[in-house]
Amino acid sequence: MMKLLVLAQTPPPVHGQSLMVQLLVEGLPKCGIEVHHVQMRLSRSHADIGHWRPEKILVTLLATLSARRIARRERCTALYYVPSPAKRGAFYRDLVAMGICRNPRLALVLHWHAFGLGEWVTTRANPFERALGRRLLGGADLALVLAPELEADAAIFNPKRTVVVPNGLPDSGPPAIHTTGKRCEILFLGLGSREKGLFDTVEAVAQLNSANPGGYRLTFAGSFPSAADELAFNSRASELRGAVRHVGFADEPRKRALFGEADLFCLPTRYPHEGQPLALIEAMANDLRIVTSRWRAIPRMLPPQFVWYAEPGNTASLATAVECAAGSPPPGGASRRHFLTHFTIERHLAAMTEALSSLDS
Repeated sequence: MMKLLVLAQTPPPVHGQSLMVQLLVEGLPKCGIEVHHVQMRLSRSHADIGHWRPEKILVTLLATLSARRIARRERCTALYYVPSPAKRGAFYRDLVAMGICRNPRLALVLHWHAFGLGEWVTTRANPFERALGRRLLGGADLALVLAPELEADAAIFNPKRTVVVPNGLPDSGPPAIHTTGKRCEILFLGLGSREKGLFDTVEAVAQLNSANPGGYRLTFAGSFPSAADELAFNSRASELRGAVRHVGFADEPRKRALFGEADLFCLPTRYPHEGQPLALIEAMANDLRIVTSRWRAIPRMLPPQFVWYAEPGNTASLATAVECAAGSPPPGGASRRHFLTHFTIERHLAAMTEALSSLDS
């Protein structure tokens, strides 16, 4: 039996990477893989993700030393690690972790959830960082990527083998039957940053309501990356008088209710580290029309119909896409079928198990 040492953070905070690690830690034992998880409690909140704090060095040291002891005691056969996004402080965390934990007797599995580190090492890192990064992160026995479009970034580190394993989520069942009202209800779920497209969506709703007063309402469920972003959002929302609302973090029951109330889902992202947004998978599972951007691997993951694309950062383009989506018929089960075919947790764990099992051959 494979014994997998997982050195990664699970929620909280809840975000795509931490949630997928949790599903992996919980799901792989049911697939015949023994998992030993060492918690990397690096981020306290969404605003803390990828940002430097001196305490993170101590957390990294303690976690990696613990992982090394567990690997030896349990005779683990492989080390699973999620490399950082393209941020210098987080990159040095990776170097510390790999410097302590990497061992010739342990097969190294790098799961590339965030895009951009390879590009950063090639174009922006200094020669010392470039050499150290390629030494400590290079030559992994297995690189896992979310989509073919993301392979080139991981290839900078010359893994011995690369396998595409799309994300997957548990199915909460068929969505509730939704009756369309006079107002189009738009849902934005996730991190409320400018790069993710929240503020573009706010302005698109403002533009649409200026032509059709009261015709559109935006609901944002999630948290902000900074206090400044939260202040800017609340200020603009108050000016729009009920056309925009923030409901905070949504747990699973609340999230399901919000999806049931929505007419369409909006995520016009241009986030530089974007991989394969779980929010879009949730929108498909709930059979919603989707408005998003042709960014990274997003077009490949979505069905050919009931999706409208806007130019990232272009409010007029986004408003047009939302208006077209709102005026079109609902998917009628087509988007949900795409989810069931490609993005269930069962499919994800099966692909993950097959990829990991190849290390023993």
